[in-house]
Amino acid sequence: MYDLSFSETSSVPAMKNELKEKSLSGSKTLGTFLEMGGAGTVECLSRGGFDYLIIDTEHGPFSVETAADCIRVAEYGGITPLVRICEITRSSVLRMLDVGAKGLVVPNIHTVDQVKELVRLAKFAPLGQRGFCPTRVSCWGEDSWAADANSYTKRCNYETLILPQCETAQAYENIDEILAVEGVDGIFVGPCDLSIALGVPFEFDSPKLKDAILHILDACKRANKLSFIFAGSPEAAREWFSLGFDSVTYSLDASIFVKACRKAVSECKNL
Repeated sequence: MYDLSFSETSSVPAMKNELKEKSLSGSKTLGTFLEMGGAGTVECLSRGGFDYLIIDTEHGPFSVETAADCIRVAEYGGITPLVRICEITRSSVLRMLDVGAKGLVVPNIHTVDQVKELVRLAKFAPLGQRGFCPTRVSCWGEDSWAADANSYTKRCNYETLILPQCETAQAYENIDEILAVEGVDGIFVGPCDLSIALGVPFEFDSPKLKDAILHILDACKRANKLSFIFAGSPEAAREWFSLGFDSVTYSLDASIFVKACRKAVSECKNL
């Protein structure tokens, strides 16, 4: 078993994943997906009280450069930036971590081998084979906390969250084996795609879907790993929290904005 423990060696603040710290302390956390992009949107999400945001490079219009800009603003605003990558490749994994993503949400998982490859690319040796280079995470190696390369890589391995999504039938069937992969921090449940995969598309009250979600949650608890899930409504978010999920990712920034606009128009026009 790889030892992730470390001790502080510098008075300069080191890379820190506030979301992971909150989760391990037992706090329930709430996030949302960033689809709109832009510094202003990130500032609003941070001031609105969300614990984290997920920069969506699977469905959203983000490059490495625009994701990096959003990550910077998130760090200044005190909201943890995660990135949903679009595929398990060295470029997708490495570059998002190098620009400062505090964790990766990874879609379209089918096999345990995919997850092992994800860990190999995302974690430094001896846990994985992530390529080393000083990056903005450590002020390109100039921060004193990162002066020792071994300490730096160990810190990065500890702070980086790796969250495979369970949204396919194969991932569901292999959930225990996926959670057993060293380096995996938890599971992110995607109810929409999972409902399709289970043959009950968008039937969110289907017993088949709900039983599957509870099975995934139970597997996370047994493995002592974190459980994340998407919720499309506040009612669903409250239900997932009450059932024991560690974190809920509520809606998308764009959907939240549109709903707020419609509510404002209706109230102003007294419709």
